[in-house]
Amino acid sequence: MPVDLPRGTRDYNTAEAIALNDILLKIESSFRRFGFSPIDTPAIENLDVINAKAYGDEPRKEIYVLDGGEAGLRFDLTVPLARYMAMNKDLPLPFKRYQIGKTWRKEEPQHMRYREFVQADVDIVGSSELSSDAEVVAAAAVALESLGIDNYRIMINSRIILNAILDYFGIAKEKQVAAIRAIDKLEKLGRNEVAKLLNGVGIGGDKCDELLNFITANVDSEEKLKRVEGSVPSAKDEVQRLRSLLELLGMYKLMGLAFVDLSLARGLDYYTGFVWEFVIFQNDKRIPTIVAGGRYDNLIGIYSKRPLPAVGVSIGVSRIAGLVDVMDKRKTYSEVFIACIDGSVRDYAINVAGRLRASGICADLDTTGRNISKQLEYASSLGIGKVIIIGKMEKDASKTKLRDMNTGIEDILDVDSLISRLKG
Repeated sequence: MPVDLPRGTRDYNTAEAIALNDILLKIESSFRRFGFSPIDTPAIENLDVINAKAYGDEPRKEIYVLDGGEAGLRFDLTVPLARYMAMNKDLPLPFKRYQIGKTWRKEEPQHMRYREFVQADVDIVGSSELSSDAEVVAAAAVALESLGIDNYRIMINSRIILNAILDYFGIAKEKQVAAIRAIDKLEKLGRNEVAKLLNGVGIGGDKCDELLNFITANVDSEEKLKRVEGSVPSAKDEVQRLRSLLELLGMYKLMGLAFVDLSLARGLDYYTGFVWEFVIFQNDKRIPTIVAGGRYDNLIGIYSKRPLPAVGVSIGVSRIAGLVDVMDKRKTYSEVFIACIDGSVRDYAINVAGRLRASGICADLDTTGRNISKQLEYASSLGIGKVIIIGKMEKDASKTKLRDMNTGIEDILDVDSLISRLKG
């Protein structure tokens, strides 16, 4: 029968999986340097948790519901965190958490858009201070830079400002959620299609054009904020808070990378304040968002009588894996391969392998009994640069023969000297 993958999923071959692991290690190391601590939650959540007015009606259609209808695959790592906080009321606050894991969304697969993908999140729960917003944004920036990604822009807006703008243009409260979801698709669909969506919820004609003109005006960040202050008095306090956030990001040396984007909405209903996306251009074309997040002060209150302010950012690891130029195309973690001339020396070869591994050296060992030329071909096919050849002479002398696969040079070494050479 024909064998294929489910739509929207992918395999990682050995070299890709090693590169992905390296990416995850660098991201995790960056998070730890900022004082974030790990948690882990199940891949499945009760459906009443997933559907508890957190995402909104449209994203809810993308949830994978498991047989029986009581549970589903997690849609992101934020709602599981909210549920976790509701169940663990004795955690010291603020709670700085990171989590890395797979999530699932039943959406139409596209370039760099999968149904199963890895996310890496950092969140701060229990602080409403702007310093928390700046800290999670900075942690994501450092994680990207650790991967050699520095050609990004941080686009920032506030849902409070956006709602105030909708009020100013006379958009009824009951239409604002639909309007925000439409506006959130501007980058993806373009102005004409978004105008059709707005028309579909009763926002048409001159009002639609004026709204889109206002939020997409091609002026610098400060001019955008001044225009909001001048036209939307109810947003003045939040505009000043946004200026303060930009100043804080400047302290992290991110001022020149952060820009105000009044059209940025983020489509999930749980966002309540500032929202952001890290934008990257490749060959003068904007690629799908790889980092995004914002403040969600009401989400935990859905699951608990103790509402807690929270803010976070999510890194799309699966998308980043397609961006990072991995120079080292390793097919194995093994630094050295141990080849046996014949079965009579296997006991000594195993002893050598054990000593190398105990010293922290990744060592592969022949397990096939193939002839020496086939073993060397195998090591070469994996890109292993050094091979230890063990025959009767090496065993009797308690020595090893180390061959450099690139130069062909061989050295006879005792095991201690071998370990020193490989580590050096």
